[in-house]
Amino acid sequence: MDGKNKKGQLIVKACCVIAAFMLWLYIYNFENPVMDKVITVPVSIVNQDVLAQSKLSPVIENEVEIKITVRGSVSEINGLSTGDFDLQADLATVGVKKGLNEIPVTVEKKPSEIKITNADSLFITVSVDDMVEKTVPVKVVLEGEARSGYYVLKPEAEYKEATIKGPSKQVSSVDFAVARCDISDYYKNMSVQSKLKAESAGGSVYSYLQVDPEELDLTLQVKKTKTVAVNVKASGDLAASGIKTILPAADKITIAGDEIQLQSISGIDTEIVDIISLNGAKTIDAKLVVPQGVTLIGNTGAVKLNITYIEKSEKTLDLPVTIKNLAADMNASLEQTNASVTISGSAEAVGSITADKIGCYVDLNGLLQEGVQQVKVTLILPEGISKISVNPESINVTLKKNESGGQ
Repeated sequence: MDGKNKKGQLIVKACCVIAAFMLWLYIYNFENPVMDKVITVPVSIVNQDVLAQSKLSPVIENEVEIKITVRGSVSEINGLSTGDFDLQADLATVGVKKGLNEIPVTVEKKPSEIKITNADSLFITVSVDDMVEKTVPVKVVLEGEARSGYYVLKPEAEYKEATIKGPSKQVSSVDFAVARCDISDYYKNMSVQSKLKAESAGGSVYSYLQVDPEELDLTLQVKKTKTVAVNVKASGDLAASGIKTILPAADKITIAGDEIQLQSISGIDTEIVDIISLNGAKTIDAKLVVPQGVTLIGNTGAVKLNITYIEKSEKTLDLPVTIKNLAADMNASLEQTNASVTISGSAEAVGSITADKIGCYVDLNGLLQEGVQQVKVTLILPEGISKISVNPESINVTLKKNESGGQ
């Protein structure tokens, strides 16, 4: 019994909902009652040139809007859009001064069947500042990406500078007049017109400032791209200088240019690297030699080079000291007949060196007097081997006349 009661109640509730909906449809479509609604619409500030005559300017940072209460039938109200209204604040109708000003708003256009109930009490607050002018550089910014395999060259602007005019505080914040161009999917040369906007170095846009000229005519050149090798050029013998490799941190670079010219380019050379001036440096920056008509993409004109050096090894050898250039009528004896020599070089070169591959001698050329003389020990080393030390550096040599004619 309870189940039947509950089922009956659900049916009654469903019928009530349906009846209420049908009643709403009837009222909406046949009765169409009057209703009020608050909406937000834009306000145009007109006759700004009146302030310019007094060297004043309104400070407008965003679109000026105001709330209005509209009255009309439900269908008319629900069909409204902001484009149905034209509201204006006329700066010529009141005595405007520097600072904050209450400006009345008038309704210049509205749907005839709609009433604005608060039309007589519409005001906006307008801040007014001194009008100033400022000259700033013109900058062209390319946004987006050209089609794959193509690159858009940054165009030369026909104007290098632009004049910014408006309220003092805003104008003082402007650093550039910027023309922004969307180059998405470009694959051929294009001519475009781009509006100039006042911008700060931080990217803030001041859309309501006057910019002269208002726009730029730009010709955008589109070039083919190619990825090529970076060729390191160096002076001298790397191995002899103890250098193993000089390699670019990025061994490829992308360039842009005319298609025919790019076909003949397989790599971009660095300027000649003077290996003598490296002085053990592990990284250096080298400028790139870019052919005329070619543009580097994503590169400022230089590459980082990584330098590795041949691993050094040392070895000490006990070498016999020989005599050279002894005069035929002289006899010589050495106070010390051996020298301890420490050498360095690559691990491979030092590992294979033996005493017989190094010349070690005292040169007695021009020594014709009898007696004891100190003579420097001279070494002759194979290529790639350098001297660290020799002990002793000099040896006492006793010279005597040889009656029999020499050694």
